[in-house]
Amino acid sequence: MKTITLIVRGDVNVSPTVTNYLSAFVNCGYSVNCICSFVSGSRINGVSYFELGLGYSTNFFRKVVNYYLFGQEVKNIINSHGLACSTDIFWVSRIDTALCLTSLFRNSRAVLALHEMHDAYPIWKLVTKNVISNYNSVVYNEPNRAQIGRVFYKLDKLPYVIPNKPSIHPRDVNLPIVDEFIRSKLKSVEDKFIIIYQGSLQSDRNLLPLVQASKLLGEDFCLIIMGKDTESRVDGFLEINESIVYFPWVIPPDHLAVTSHCSVGVAFYDTDCLNSIYCAPNKIWEYSGFGIPVLGQNIPGLELTVDRHNFGRCVDLGNVNIIVDALMDIKKNHSRYSKNASEFYDSIDFDCLVGEVIEKSLS
Repeated sequence: MKTITLIVRGDVNVSPTVTNYLSAFVNCGYSVNCICSFVSGSRINGVSYFELGLGYSTNFFRKVVNYYLFGQEVKNIINSHGLACSTDIFWVSRIDTALCLTSLFRNSRAVLALHEMHDAYPIWKLVTKNVISNYNSVVYNEPNRAQIGRVFYKLDKLPYVIPNKPSIHPRDVNLPIVDEFIRSKLKSVEDKFIIIYQGSLQSDRNLLPLVQASKLLGEDFCLIIMGKDTESRVDGFLEINESIVYFPWVIPPDHLAVTSHCSVGVAFYDTDCLNSIYCAPNKIWEYSGFGIPVLGQNIPGLELTVDRHNFGRCVDLGNVNIIVDALMDIKKNHSRYSKNASEFYDSIDFDCLVGEVIEKSLS
């Protein structure tokens, strides 16, 4: 049995992409190790976890020290547990993790999975340029990102593409809700056409038009907003539409239970950089797995998925009237959009793609 060791700085369960990789490794029949800072919530059966601490810090000096110490502790774990000999492929998730590890895997079979492009952050582009040559395989989560990455970093071959589709998805709608507060709130709006926005609530996300549109749509619609309200924006949204339902951030994959009760999902992205317009949202896979249509921003990353496969509408999410018209259309044609969403989800075998990348990286 081949062994895969995934390394990620931070809480392994914060990123659905990382947990999806771990699940896929197990499903493909590999022996799996995970070296990380922390494990919050549930653990995946079949994965051996090594928790090092040394995660995120708001203090700049402590952050720099943690980067260095995390890399050193990874080396110690690899040496003390004989992972250098027993591991067939090291899988490094995110560029911040690769920065900690510098050239550790220069002479090993290793995959660098880049979750973002970082084109708006010159320092991270520089870091990527300096470390990417230490890996014999590179993975992006969107085809345009792979093409652009090849140009940015003058790569000899096109990086592999593995979309952010969940390795495991419950598929059943109206899943049981454990949290009593969330369960009672969903019960109170179960007869409405539920729109859900999950994600960042920071001020760089212009959610005001969506909130205003939810007010105009009337009592047959309900907008659920789910995410960490670090800038206290929700109170302002409730002043515009008091019927908005707000849930704080729910640790993946438990958030899917909430999603399963909704009618349409919002995929909001800015147009501030290439990383945004060539987005690779796991949300469209989470939504489509339940047959939930998508209301998305009119950007290439969503038009190539949502529009092309006709499981929702991509429009200007800065225009209130356009949002209202799009949501009315989705409600009117919900069965067609829902059917197409399920077909889109079934069009990709995530575990198979992960297995192919590993086998090609070993050859």
